[in-house]
Amino acid sequence: MRWSSLWLVGVLVGGCGGDGTGPSATHESIAGSYTGTMAGLSQGIALNATFSLTINQDGGSVSGSWALQGTLTDGFDIVAVQGTGVLNGTVASGKNPSVNITVRSGQCPNRQTAFSGAYDSVNHRLTLTGTVEFLDFTSCTVVLSYPMTVILNR
Repeated sequence: MRWSSLWLVGVLVGGCGGDGTGPSATHESIAGSYTGTMAGLSQGIALNATFSLTINQDGGSVSGSWALQGTLTDGFDIVAVQGTGVLNGTVASGKNPSVNITVRSGQCPNRQTAFSGAYDSVNHRLTLTGTVEFLDFTSCTVVLSYPMTVILNR
């Protein structure tokens, strides 16, 4: 009888662990693959592209990759553009959380730009606002930039 009482106390004490600050935050799962259309005009040059994200998630931290493929045109010439790189960031806890992502260019890893927005829990969409930058890969300087909001569907 004495051993079963000790065992019961051990289970109850073991089940009450934690840091005493209350329940831990729950994060909506935003992990997955997303695509959306980017369109804009900068310095008389039109952008029409597909932007893709692949997001991995560990609690409130996200990582993954991005890709962009499309065209730039000034009305006379059309130039194909593409880019890839890595991303990392955060997702807030709760439903319809805010999302902050930093993307880095694969060609110029010291260049980064930030996007912020929110995840739509019902429709499984990310709405992100930031600046898309096109770089001269020989010097890694910005040659065109497009401030925009993009809606990405999973």
